[in-house]
Amino acid sequence: MATLVIDQLTPPRYPLGPMLSASVVLSLFTYPPVGVLAVGAAGCLLLTVTEMIDDYVGPLTIVSLIVLATITSLSTWLCVVRQRTESRFRRVQTVAETVQLALLRPLPERVGPLRLSGFYRAADEEALIGGDLYSVRPTPFGLRAIVGDVKGKGIAATQTVATVISTFQEAALLHPSLSQVAERIDVALQLDRDNPPLAPIRNTGPASSAGQATAPADEVFATAVLLEFSDNARAVRILDRGHQPLLTIRDGRACAVESDHSLPLGMGDLLTEPPHTVTHTLHPGEILLAYSDGITEARNRAGVFYPLRERLQSHCASSGGAVTPSGLVAFIEEDVARWAATLSDDLVAIAFQPTASGED
Repeated sequence: MATLVIDQLTPPRYPLGPMLSASVVLSLFTYPPVGVLAVGAAGCLLLTVTEMIDDYVGPLTIVSLIVLATITSLSTWLCVVRQRTESRFRRVQTVAETVQLALLRPLPERVGPLRLSGFYRAADEEALIGGDLYSVRPTPFGLRAIVGDVKGKGIAATQTVATVISTFQEAALLHPSLSQVAERIDVALQLDRDNPPLAPIRNTGPASSAGQATAPADEVFATAVLLEFSDNARAVRILDRGHQPLLTIRDGRACAVESDHSLPLGMGDLLTEPPHTVTHTLHPGEILLAYSDGITEARNRAGVFYPLRERLQSHCASSGGAVTPSGLVAFIEEDVARWAATLSDDLVAIAFQPTASGED
């Protein structure tokens, strides 16, 4: 109806065909193929009616109808392609979500006398998973956890993340010490480095029957901190393999936890002596925070790194000292996003807090 009105209000020298063609092209972004065909058919009918009203049906009308029909056919085909692409993207998104849930499982709010909370954000937002990792697992030796950052980021680092997490989850159940768990991860990463996965070669020439070739070896390692909490969560054993220093939040203050900083996982063959495990005493209400360098290396528009400790202390002061693990990680996630113009690295932060004695 609007097209009819516009046609009657404009001089005859302005043809109606281009406007109808534009409506068909625009419809492919919102309508299914049948809808695009309907818009095109209605356009052809409308064009014929308007020309008959103007008492002019000639060669120009025939040409306009042919052009409109051609554009309708092409738009319908493009609409089919769009729907197939969207369907493929949804399937890929579903696979990515499945991989994320399989590797980075949601944290429980509480395990025994320990409260937990955390967040994960990949640099590649469409990938959902990147180069940072975490895993928390109850074991016969106490609750064990790992927070780490593999070399690389985004989808390319997912294979190394899978190796670290799967090896940790198995070794944490079998070995009585964190050092032995780390050694198992060292071996797994060294195997990945020395025996890279086979990559298919696409070749249309005579040599296409060669099949597969080995991808070039690359550095495979991960900075990580391994934690083991006592049964009452009053003490935590820490094995630091080149990761960011842990922080504790207590009485409104954020302090670094001392540890024996060692080489990253995957470089165990370069160690001159085994890394030492350090024990830290946790007080009721104290929060232990593990995080990745994606947080501390986030920059604002002036190029200033995110001051994690200072921002945490400011947050504690503004909240009156009543800080919970969920509130703390929610603040970090939102505050880093506000601070940084763009986030170019993966982010992870996990907070642990022992409950008060006898608390339900």
